[in-house]
Amino acid sequence: MSACGRLWTPAARVACALRVGVSVACRYYVYGVSNLGSRRRTVTDEKIVSLHAGYSNEGRMVDAFLSRPQTRGPHPAVVVISGMGGLNWFQREITRSFARAGFVSLAPDLFDGYQAPDHATQLLAKNSLDVDRTVGNLAAGTEYLRALPWVDTTAPVGVIGFCLGGGLALYCLGRTSAFGAGVIYYHSMFPDPSELEGIQAKMLCHYGTLDKSTPREEVEAFRETLDGYGKEFEIVYHEGVGHAFLSPNQDTSAIRANAAAASLEQSFAFLHAELGGRQTATSKASRKAASSEADQVTAEKSG
Repeated sequence: MSACGRLWTPAARVACALRVGVSVACRYYVYGVSNLGSRRRTVTDEKIVSLHAGYSNEGRMVDAFLSRPQTRGPHPAVVVISGMGGLNWFQREITRSFARAGFVSLAPDLFDGYQAPDHATQLLAKNSLDVDRTVGNLAAGTEYLRALPWVDTTAPVGVIGFCLGGGLALYCLGRTSAFGAGVIYYHSMFPDPSELEGIQAKMLCHYGTLDKSTPREEVEAFRETLDGYGKEFEIVYHEGVGHAFLSPNQDTSAIRANAAAASLEQSFAFLHAELGGRQTATSKASRKAASSEADQVTAEKSG
């Protein structure tokens, strides 16, 4: 474990989470969720508009949901990949969250309109998914986004994935050049290690310390593979939460809510740093306040 595993003050942890794209960066650390979620908040006050969307790939229609800031922009864009629940209400709401943070956000429907009725059927649908075709559909979403008048076509497109979608995001980053940054949430699809060699974009990866679907052993093997390939990434463990901690359906505890808020704030800041777009006054002020303390932390050289 690097020096990032030390117990730091809250300000140092915040700066570690947000300092990306520099020569010295934290790449692995455990975050105590009681601090960031309660101490600071990214302003996500964009008025948004959300609507049905869709595009064609290799002669097939890909159904999708799109949410974007109401202002004309141009704005950075992201593809938001669901878990095995598909394009359900939670996926629509999390896509809206990224729109409120300033991103034109596209959530393709992985299952062509199918909504599995229970957990076991969701797992069957997840394990029956055509990965090759799905990755092609997701990458084609970047072309659709660039055709929209609200999108900054000079900036790279980001990709965010949750659970199944986290694994698909890794495939997208490893197999295509369509994406310029990736945010991975507790991926429960584990690509062959060789699939990770092609990743060129920076990644921010979130996991719960109590996750049984994506246990620490899987995350550590993932980290070792990325390190072996010399990739640029950060891994964040959120204390006291399990799998899918973004979803309020998991539990109603303050620990889960704080972890969700903390991870989203980190993700918004990371994506704005990598893709461009607005940086809120709150985010800028917090980064400046934390930077002097974090500069004293000895961190592992990245890349």
